[in-house]
Amino acid sequence: MDMEIQMWGDEQIYRGMDPEEAFKNAYHIAHMRKNMEGEEVIRLNNRLMFFFSRCMEYHKLQGRTWVLLIDSDEFLTFNYMHSNDVTDPPRPAIQELAPKLSNESLGQLRWWRRRTNYQMDVQKRLPPAETTTIAEFILAEADQHPWKFEDIACYSFPRLMYGAQESEESQVRAGVPDGVDPYKLQTLRFIRHSPKIKNNKNRSGKNMIDVSRLSLKDLWKTSGSPHHTLENECWQEFRFNTILRANHYLGSWEDWSARSDKRRNRRVVG
Repeated sequence: MDMEIQMWGDEQIYRGMDPEEAFKNAYHIAHMRKNMEGEEVIRLNNRLMFFFSRCMEYHKLQGRTWVLLIDSDEFLTFNYMHSNDVTDPPRPAIQELAPKLSNESLGQLRWWRRRTNYQMDVQKRLPPAETTTIAEFILAEADQHPWKFEDIACYSFPRLMYGAQESEESQVRAGVPDGVDPYKLQTLRFIRHSPKIKNNKNRSGKNMIDVSRLSLKDLWKTSGSPHHTLENECWQEFRFNTILRANHYLGSWEDWSARSDKRRNRRVVG
């Protein structure tokens, strides 16, 4: 499989626009997030939003469909579940909620539950990662939620946090071929992860977006957060009843804490 790698800087992202003006004119209302994250984080996210929109715009013009928007310390994988996984309790039955909802809200809830139930059913028959790629799987399931063209254009999935505690050497080297240094691979060095539930370690998930379903203008209606990228299309996903998830690797404590950010503390990596 061919891979094309492009490296973009401010010139490609802003295309001559003053970053300060871009920050002031951002689609999202930045001041609403200052108290939660601080202005520097907002500025970083604003730059990221511009990059995401440029990236989606580029792929749309190339005639592509699903665009994955994650960081370099994350990777997308099938969300396999195991009998010993600790998970969130099930949502209340629709019959319990129906008396409190309007007909419109009840219809929307039923639509979302069908979507969720499909994903939970698929979890039981996910193919081995070594035999089927995620792209192949999506193509094979193209007439089902959430991949069908008539569905919403944004697919949100949770993140699973892998902490900074080193694995034992026997675990790191297990099954690794001769000549490969497993200590250069974070996915082998760090195998302890948070439970598959909503918590302050996993935090919000990420998104992938089918750019073929949206106009170029819609690709710029960003939220200001990489956890629900498009204001009118995406939502924050915490629950693990999804087909896909992102594994998020912090690396070592030294690597994680090198960047000045008040959110980076030992409570997160423990």
